[in-house]
Amino acid sequence: MTVRTVRANPRTSLATVLTCVLLTVGCSQNGADDVDSALTQEQAQNRTVEVLGRSLSVLPTGTRFDVENPTYPQSSLPTGGFGPCYDDNTIVDGPHQFSAGYWAVGDGAHRDNLDLLLASWGEWGWTVDDDSKDGGKSARATTPDGYRIAAELGTPEALSVVGVSPCFEIEPGRTPPRAAAPLVIEQR
Repeated sequence: MTVRTVRANPRTSLATVLTCVLLTVGCSQNGADDVDSALTQEQAQNRTVEVLGRSLSVLPTGTRFDVENPTYPQSSLPTGGFGPCYDDNTIVDGPHQFSAGYWAVGDGAHRDNLDLLLASWGEWGWTVDDDSKDGGKSARATTPDGYRIAAELGTPEALSVVGVSPCFEIEPGRTPPRAAAPLVIEQR
């Protein structure tokens, strides 16, 4: 996987709201129930990008994950990064997680790509929650080590994918981490 970093032009959109909702999937009310005490912020960031890259690898050749969708440039996604595990994201102390959201940019067969992701996640032994049956538009998976990934078909059918790390502790007195997710993840 190749990670390319470019400056984002932040825009407010429905995609931003969608990503924020997806990022809270699996978080507890106070962030304290599911904290991985051995996880570091660097591990959380690297493994989240790895989980996204593995998912990208099963999509058609030439597909990339990008915060900007060239077909709908007004729908760029937030650049991701570290945030509190609390559902309301108003408390900055305590457990944090790393998250990143992308558009799947490529062949345009978004329903087929969602099906490819679902099949692969299941083959890899990830726990899958499939809400895409009977016309549904979303699915989620959790890796054995607690990383979560969600994919959702938007309207028109653009596929967004979000990866989220388990929660981890911030050392007392330490500033919460600052880092941005890569803006583009490309296939190897």
